[in-house]
Formats: sequence, C-alpha cells, structure tokens
Amino acid sequence: MKKLLSILTVVCVLMVLVFAPSVIAAPKYANVKMPSTIRVIVAYNAGGSSDALARMTLPYWEKAILELTGKKVNAVVVNLPGAGGEIGWTSLAHTQRDGSTIGILNLPAVPIVEAARKAGYSPWLEKFAPLGVNVIDPNVIRLAKSSKYGSLKEALAAAKAKPGSVTVGADGPLSDDHLAMYAVAQKVGAQFSFIPYAGGAPANRALQSGEVDIAIGNVFDHIQTRDSQKDAAILWSSRYELIPNVPTIKEALGIDVGELGSTRGFAIVSGSPKDLIEVYQEAFRMSFSDAGYIESAKKRNITVVEPQIGERFGKTMKEQQALVGDLIEYFVKGGYIKKK
Repeated sequence: MKKLLSILTVVCVLMVLVFAPSVIAAPKYANVKMPSTIRVIVAYNAGGSSDALARMTLPYWEKAILELTGKKVNAVVVNLPGAGGEIGWTSLAHTQRDGSTIGILNLPAVPIVEAARKAGYSPWLEKFAPLGVNVIDPNVIRLAKSSKYGSLKEALAAAKAKPGSVTVGADGPLSDDHLAMYAVAQKVGAQFSFIPYAGGAPANRALQSGEVDIAIGNVFDHIQTRDSQKDAAILWSSRYELIPNVPTIKEALGIDVGELGSTRGFAIVSGSPKDLIEVYQEAFRMSFSDAGYIESAKKRNITVVEPQIGERFGKTMKEQQALVGDLIEYFVKGGYIKKK
C-alpha cells in the first residue's frame, strides 16, 4: 500500500509539472498591466545613429518584456526630428503617463538646447525618468596630418599662447563635440577658432582636406579618418575597446576632462506607473546583457559601455547637466547662446 501511494504521489507531481508549468515558473511581473503598443520617440531622422540604436535594441527589449511579464508588446519607433531634438523631447515630456511611450535622450544635447532657449521640455531633469543606457560614444580629439603642428600638445600650447590661432572643426553648434572643445579649452587655458559643420561627416572631410588643424568627433569618426591624422587622444578615463591604441587625453597631455561623449539612453515621462518603469528598466538590463545584442552592436560599430540602469543612468543625467552649467559661459562668449 505504501509503495502504491508513493507511485501515485510521483505521478501527481509529474502531472503538475507537465500540465501546469505556469504554477512552477510564473513570469516575475505577470500581474503588471502592459500596453500592447509602446511608442519609442527618436528626436532625429530615420537612418541616423539614434534611430539605428532604437531599431537594433527594441527586438531584444520586446523579448525581455515577454519573458518578464508573459505578455507580448509591440514597440514602434516614431521619428520626430526638428529644432535640434527639441520637438521629439518635448513630445516625450508631455505624453500620457501610462507607459505607452518612451524615448531616447541624447546627452549633452538635451541640457544644451535647454540652456540655449526656453525648451518645451524644461526642466528636463524633472520631466524625464531614466530607464537605461549602455551606448556612450566617447569624444576623440584628432590632429590633422596636414597641420603645421607636430602634435596635439604643440597645437594646444599654440592655442594658449596665441588665442584663436588653432582651428577646430566639429559637428555643431551646440553638440557634444562643441562642448568637448570648450572642456579642453577650459582645462588648458586655451582659445580655439571653432568652425561648426552640419554633422560629423563634413567635419571629418574638413580634417582630411586640411581645412582645420583639429577635429573633435566620436570613436566612429576617428576610425573613419585614421589615415588623415598624425595624433589623437580619447576624452575618456580609460582606453576604449574599439580603438585600444589611442591614448586618453590624460596619458597624452596630462589633463583630465572626465568622460565626454555622446550618450544615447532610454527614458520615460516622470510620473509613469512605478511597476511599468521597473519592468522597462529590468528589460533594458536584460537586453544590454544579451550576447546577440552585444554582437549586433559591435558589428555596427555602436559604442557600448557598462550598462547604467535606473538611478545609475539618472546620476549620469545630473552629471551632464552640471557639465553644461560649468561650460555655459563659453557658449555665451562664442555667441551660440544668449545670456538669460
């Protein structure tokens, strides 16, 4: 009789495992009510770097949400370009607080545009809640092979001794590259002649043709113009995986400018449901750690760093605001921002 009972017990357990797997392994957030469609606002044109990031990331994010909640969602990219990103970010700031819309914040562009005028998304640190980021494209300062200066050190010394004598080209104005130029100038005590270009590609061409002494761009720009440079340094705290032979600016010039670059992170309007924010953050954590995602990013030369989720990304947002505040006087003196 005892043997029969033991057999029956085993059979019952097996039946539970086969016919009721949800009892054994229910999704972590099964009780969270999810929107069926989630809009993802990109404040720039389709085909750009932010658009490419969104379209590469979202399939992994959808997959993670399904695993976490047991519910399938459809994430749709919505491109809202214009006014230097202000149109898209304003739309995100004023969207419904129901979790049906998230977006990409481009830093330091968000605080720079806010400093330049009364932006529709001000005050941005209060309007946006951080979700996650792992794409930060460090700035790289590059000396043209055609320049009369033998090294970056020599060029920066000349810009200090004779203000305005050294030309610097970059995407701008009001870009992360423009901000990086002021950060270097502040540390060195130099003054450059800034020539803004409508994007990284024309700035790269200016470097290659000898139109400027120095160009400031991102890692991808350095890779594209490697043969046209005689010296380069990354504005980062350590050497970067994609360009390991490029020294940090501290190694090359003995100055520390912190970590400068283009940060592209996901956020949601503040006041959205806390349980949805938690799901979205966890889904980004899973996406950024997915081997397929990492491989796809590397194939596209997308510069990934250690993921920053939730408040860790929020800390970076505050640091970017502080950096812009520290350098705002340079934008004002240059005539790019009117003093408020």
